[in-house]
Amino acid sequence: MKKHPKKSECECHEETFEEDCDCDTENNEPNHDEGCGCGTENLETSENDDCCCGSIDFPDLSRVDNPDKPKFTANEEFIKEFEDYAHSLGISNVGYSLLTPKLLIKDKFIQYPFTIVLNIEMHKDIIDTPPGIDAKDLNDTAYVKLAIITTKLSDYLRKNGFGTEIAHPYGGLVNFSALGQEAGTGYIGESGLLISPELGPRQKISAIFTSISNLPLNEENEHAWIPEYCEICGKCVKACPEKALVEVDSCCGSEVELVKKNCIGCSLGCTYCIEACPFEEKGYEHVKNKFDKINAKLKEKQAKYFDVKLWNNWVNENTELFKDLLNDFTMAIAVAENENILLINKVDNELKVGLKPFDELEKCKADLLFVMDEKTIEELLKDFTTVKLSKLLSSKEIDVYGLNDQLELKNNGYIAFLNKLGISLGDGSCCS
Repeated sequence: MKKHPKKSECECHEETFEEDCDCDTENNEPNHDEGCGCGTENLETSENDDCCCGSIDFPDLSRVDNPDKPKFTANEEFIKEFEDYAHSLGISNVGYSLLTPKLLIKDKFIQYPFTIVLNIEMHKDIIDTPPGIDAKDLNDTAYVKLAIITTKLSDYLRKNGFGTEIAHPYGGLVNFSALGQEAGTGYIGESGLLISPELGPRQKISAIFTSISNLPLNEENEHAWIPEYCEICGKCVKACPEKALVEVDSCCGSEVELVKKNCIGCSLGCTYCIEACPFEEKGYEHVKNKFDKINAKLKEKQAKYFDVKLWNNWVNENTELFKDLLNDFTMAIAVAENENILLINKVDNELKVGLKPFDELEKCKADLLFVMDEKTIEELLKDFTTVKLSKLLSSKEIDVYGLNDQLELKNNGYIAFLNKLGISLGDGSCCS
């Protein structure tokens, strides 16, 4: 085994993880735009490429010319035969996508947008070898192997009457990770690498652009949960000895960025971020099961704070607070990072309480949004008085956001409502 930064014991929070899962729960917002998806694809640095690795020119190994009049449709039987042939050559996964400008790194015309994405396993010899000449040679050999297989598959398509163009795995033409994500073969993690069920982050990717216009395109990606897990892991960031993956502050908290000049994935065959990834250490199914348990516990915990009966009691105890508000008013209460919102509104002059998914907030057209943490909600529900609510607001433990313009809020009676709580429109406590 190669030398690796010392791994600490499981750093998981006890309330979230019960097993020794080697997962990390520090919040790191993922940055899906960084990286080229090659991991260690390219051999020379190029400042013009949107990839830390640069690119090299790979000779055209094709033995079959493109047909003069290519065919544009293929039946299911041929697609199956093509996939079987790809698997026989060592391809682990085949996906299909449409090439869009955002996936291109180089400004180059591609005749066919219909794209076949090929994933192949990165041999563990590369992972076990410390960064250096030997690791680089093993890595380069893996790319040559994939380039040869990709060419064979391209020739196979040409022999059967279809036009093709190859995106060589270290050609720096496209963002391979993003292409694989579009094809549904996996999803991009914080390292910028594609993570798939079969291979985790330990894979190489290439692509063939073809004239086949009826490829079985991916409609939705079942692996879209991966970035959520990455946010509470961050092991790839800690494992990088070159500080190529760093946390930076953003408007929404923090996110992970790739410092291209620091990455030695190409020049020395470094794979520490891959080795440290739980998807590599434990496997996709283990991580998915762990993630599902995390979510189940969070939902169970959050549910008790959004017990509609409790909030009905709170509203009934504070009917005087809402008397100045017009019929059809709507206010929303949310817990930070919770996926649900509580709605309080007046229908036929009766106060109603309901629960909705957070993404329906816009449809509900709420006038005000109250955001607080679980501890604050617990305090509020233990003391139903308006005085308690006012104290929490004045201490900034509850944030208030106006979701309608000030004139509409005034017309709906919110001036009196907010004054009773000790705040007013535009005083910094209520934003609109």
